[in-house]
Amino acid sequence: MDKDQVEMILDKIFPVIKPDEVNKVIFDVRHTAPNEFTLHTLLIVPDEMWDSFDHINRAAFTHDVKVKLRQKIKSYTDLNVVFDKDNTAVMKQSDFQKEYEIHNNGGYL
Repeated sequence: MDKDQVEMILDKIFPVIKPDEVNKVIFDVRHTAPNEFTLHTLLIVPDEMWDSFDHINRAAFTHDVKVKLRQKIKSYTDLNVVFDKDNTAVMKQSDFQKEYEIHNNGGYL
C-alpha cells in the first residue's frame, strides 16, 4: 500500500474513530517502512477543555488520543501507524480558526 492510499483510507475513517474530545484530525502520511506509516498530526480540540488542563494532563491527553487512534486504525484497517513525536501537536479550536482565516485571507486577519 502506498502513501496516497493510506491518506484516502484515513480521510474516511478519522471522522468515525476520532475521540469525541477531538474536533478534527489533520494529518500528513510519511511512508517509513514496508508496512509502516508515520503520521504528522494536528489534533484540534475545544478551547474550554484544553484550557482546563495543566501541562501534565495535556501530555496525558495527547498520549491517550494517539494510543487510541493507533489501536483503532490497526483494528479497522490493519495498517501500522506511528505518530511522529516532533510533528504531532494539539491546537485549540479558536487558534485553528485564526490560523485558517489568516491563511485564507492572504496572511491578513
